[in-house]
Amino acid sequence: MSPVTEATAAQAKALIARMQSAPRGPYSRIRWYCNDGSVREPTAFACKEFGGGRQHAEYSADRKRLAELGIHVGTIVASLTLEELWDPANRHARMRELPVERFLIDTQDGWVLRRARDYRGRVQIEDEESQGRALLLALLDDGAWVAQNYLLIRELAAAIPHGGNTDLTRSVRRLAQDIAERERSFERLRVEVHTRPSAATIARVNDWASGYTARAESDAGIAESAALLGTQLESLFGPSGRAERMAAHQTILARQKELGYIADLLEPIAGAGTLERLQRRSMALASLRAEMSTDLPARVRLAMLDASREVEAEVRLTADAVLAQPGLSRRQLLVTADHLASATYGSGLLTERERRALGRALVAPRAQGMSRELYIQGVRSLSVATSWALGNIRYTFADPLTLYAAVEPAARLFGDDLLRGSALDSYGRVMVELNADAQRLSGVPRTLLGGPSAGLLALNPGSAEGRLRVIREMELVGELTVARDDIVLVPETLPELPPVAGVLTLGEGNPVSHVQLLARNFGIPNVKVDPSDAARLEALDGQRIQLVVGSDGRIVVRRSTGEPGESVQSADGPSLTVPPPDLSLRKPLALPDVHKGLSGRVVGPKAANLGELNRLFPGQVAPAIAIPFGVFAAHVGEGESAPLSALVKAYAARRKGELTDAAFDATMADIRNRIAATPLSASFDAELTAMMATEFGTPGSYGVFVRSDTNVEDLPGFTGAGLNETLPHVVDPKLQRTGIARVWGSMLSPRAIAWRANLLTNPEQTYASVLLMKSVPSDKSGVLITADIMRGGPGLTVSTAWGVGGAVAGEAAEAIVLQDDGTDRLLSESNAPYRRRVVPTGGVEWIPARDGAVLTERDKAALRQLAVDVNERYPPIRDASGKSQPWDVEFGFVAGELTLFQIRPLVERGAQRADRLLDAIVGDRVVPSGEFRLEEPPLRTAP
Repeated sequence: MSPVTEATAAQAKALIARMQSAPRGPYSRIRWYCNDGSVREPTAFACKEFGGGRQHAEYSADRKRLAELGIHVGTIVASLTLEELWDPANRHARMRELPVERFLIDTQDGWVLRRARDYRGRVQIEDEESQGRALLLALLDDGAWVAQNYLLIRELAAAIPHGGNTDLTRSVRRLAQDIAERERSFERLRVEVHTRPSAATIARVNDWASGYTARAESDAGIAESAALLGTQLESLFGPSGRAERMAAHQTILARQKELGYIADLLEPIAGAGTLERLQRRSMALASLRAEMSTDLPARVRLAMLDASREVEAEVRLTADAVLAQPGLSRRQLLVTADHLASATYGSGLLTERERRALGRALVAPRAQGMSRELYIQGVRSLSVATSWALGNIRYTFADPLTLYAAVEPAARLFGDDLLRGSALDSYGRVMVELNADAQRLSGVPRTLLGGPSAGLLALNPGSAEGRLRVIREMELVGELTVARDDIVLVPETLPELPPVAGVLTLGEGNPVSHVQLLARNFGIPNVKVDPSDAARLEALDGQRIQLVVGSDGRIVVRRSTGEPGESVQSADGPSLTVPPPDLSLRKPLALPDVHKGLSGRVVGPKAANLGELNRLFPGQVAPAIAIPFGVFAAHVGEGESAPLSALVKAYAARRKGELTDAAFDATMADIRNRIAATPLSASFDAELTAMMATEFGTPGSYGVFVRSDTNVEDLPGFTGAGLNETLPHVVDPKLQRTGIARVWGSMLSPRAIAWRANLLTNPEQTYASVLLMKSVPSDKSGVLITADIMRGGPGLTVSTAWGVGGAVAGEAAEAIVLQDDGTDRLLSESNAPYRRRVVPTGGVEWIPARDGAVLTERDKAALRQLAVDVNERYPPIRDASGKSQPWDVEFGFVAGELTLFQIRPLVERGAQRADRLLDAIVGDRVVPSGEFRLEEPPLRTAP
């Protein structure tokens, strides 16, 4: 899926604005649509002689143009066809769009229907429900597809009218939102409806409605809306309405023999405690999902989807009753979390694999003698559920959310809306208690704006002070502009990030993406925040804050006080000096001729490490050719007017203050373009052509990855992972040659220059080499770190995604830790909706990615053995303190066989400065004394 351009977004916004102000919105007129295919004027019985038909509005020219841009609004279900919805080549994009469109209409005062909701005849509800039911039944006929797309079909059933289907939980929230937006005095009740609604809310809403007096004509209808809200709340929370609806669903389920046990789970049991009721209802919700793949009629599956929403509402109400009980023990809270995790799986927000992973972390409720350390570790493992759920929402609705968020910022709240009305909201309340308890037990303080926050998680230590910049979704469409002293709050892991002081990530993201590795390399503090933390931080957008993350997990996020000596930075300023390379070798080198002794001196470390890898792992490394620094030096020239001389002069002028930043950037852009535009010398081209034929084959029969490789790629304390350009799968021989010069020039991109300037005292001595690697059409690819980088200590951290070049560019990868006991711990599933595939004619294309696990057990065994072999065959690389550094290995699998692309030490800068600062701010960790007991309530105060 292509990103939304600013021009497309601007055009779509203008079209939507016109629809919002038009009396007929996205429609032009009413027409009869006859069954023989003809379209007729809206006269009585217009289709009688033409096989019957349906009457509804015709889409306007603006709406048709918007549809051409990929955004369909004002959808008339009666006009939808199965062919529009069933579009596997485009990930059923239209199907994924309908819930997002419905959300905007319900929450944004009608959105494009703002003035057209009363346009008489635009739809006929009986036709909408009839066609909606027919479409859903057609989709529900394939049980295997339904099981694989459960969240999608469940939300689609909520968005498409099909008779007898009401999602009251969501309806009351959206109606309350609409009233509050029109009348500010209702805001308090809106908050209650959105957070903890109950039977008592009914009376408060009804009292407000009866006492409301309209002050203007535009307020007409507010009291009626509030009265309707009261009625819906009565139906939802009143005992008679709840019992009546649940009995109706039980009757339908009991008619199907295979589903009788679910009906029994919903049967009230006299004397049952609230925790037992929660268990039974959560089991019922999970079972409704699990049974979807069995041999059932489509009509029964539709009834099950409708029932699942009612059951989920009961789960939440029962969870409220459980959590209202005083003095719940840790064990009871863990049991409650276990039940709610099942319910969240039943709602489609967690995959079966994620549910199993949470279950393994929830052994505590059944364990005897559970240690304090295992409890703390287990609670942290449970905290990822919200991130996982958001990842599944993004995977399921990626296409429409990308489009809609670019033109309507409110679309970003779609995921929040799904979570707020789900069992996961109740799960989150339990985790607040457990996380706070685990934090107090650990003695590791994590504070946000003066108060404790259990949702913070340290990803990388460091300290920074700067302006908080909240990065909005729309900013990710174009080039991101930030300042070097900004602390950024990003919605997800980014494929690229300019130099910043600190990073706050909403969700853990890919732990071995280039951005995360850059944070480690530069000592940039990086913290995962949960949605509630993000909401508090957004209020400080543009203000200066301080972010300090210790090596032991201590975290402080606070407003900058401006006290003298308080200021901290991500690094202590430029401290590394680039050693001069040997520029005498000016011919290409085949991989067997490359070794580690050439690293940073003749070729870059990528090539040197790959040569060593090829020597130690013969047959597992793709053919490659290295182009030394000397070839680059000859290309850029050594005369007074040559690019290299201009580069040295520009750096010198900048240090003296003779060049402004803008003038320096312009000079570098000119040099970069000159380097890229200069053809390779004829003599070198001839040598390279001959070697490529020997190493790779007949020209045009293969592709190569043109990879950058500099003499500063892997200096002590610095790794330039992902800073320069890589050209994927270049097949055309001419483009392969021009690509070399282009990659050379990429080392002078503003981003690469800025990151290097943070650490290098003489960045003008940066020289580029190039590594040409024969393309490997990987089925899956990723990164292996020979350590557990999330918890520290032994283990292997592996991030893998489908396709070519997966996991390093920031996409949502499958991240697991292969543990020493032979098990693996899930960090995140690969829920990137698309993957890269090499194109025979050159380049890569994005195609829909598979869902589910990426690595097989055979793959994991191969990676475990790889780690053993690497540690045996490579001498350890040690940091300044003598500690052995983990290895960072890029790999791919082709037809189940492991291929290696790169190896280098994982460089991590020290966190001593952050630790010293934290000692001054919050002190050392204080572990409470006394025996730890699961049967006791959580700690309520810090030790």
